[in-house]
Amino acid sequence: MDTDQSVIEIAEPPRTRRPEDRAREITRAALELFVTKGFSATKLEEVAKAAGVSKGLPYLYFKSKEELFKAVIVEAIGEPLVRANEMVDAFEGSTEALLCELIDKFRAFAESPMGGVIKLILAEAGNFPDVARFYCSNFDLRGRELFAKVLRRGVARGEVRPIADIEMTAILLAQPIAMHSVWLRSLAPFDETHPADSERYYAAYLDFILRSLRP
Repeated sequence: MDTDQSVIEIAEPPRTRRPEDRAREITRAALELFVTKGFSATKLEEVAKAAGVSKGLPYLYFKSKEELFKAVIVEAIGEPLVRANEMVDAFEGSTEALLCELIDKFRAFAESPMGGVIKLILAEAGNFPDVARFYCSNFDLRGRELFAKVLRRGVARGEVRPIADIEMTAILLAQPIAMHSVWLRSLAPFDETHPADSERYYAAYLDFILRSLRP
């Protein structure tokens, strides 16, 4: 009797990507293309190719290119804002040290590839007002509130002088970071009289605001 047994190899089924994985891959590809090429200049077919999916697939996940733009904003800004908020809530040091840490996180985001989405939003705000409103109400507002939270903490602890308008002061803290990021990606390469120097910029920025906020 032949005792040899055949060895049957069972092939593993091909790994399939879940719908949420595909949607995120499309969003990440769109983020890179929108920032480098511009929103209007990027076709959804190019996004699909960069994401490694069929050219019609982005239309299944996003109703329009404008909806994809909103998803790009969420992808770029949502998680960094969550992490920054967690850091502020858990911080145990002085308010000045907390403010420096928060500014450092905003700077790291602004100067990263994802930070290019800020310039993109500003450039396209007039053409896509619904996207601009989406960003302002969901993300710009949350970013300013982080600074306002730190200011209120400092005033309550006696580490920051009394401030008449905390919300507006928070805007004064947040906007220079965003605008410097935009400048780096727009005019800085052509400014021969004032070469880009983020270290000097942030050193002057921190010196100015910390001195103005101390009791």
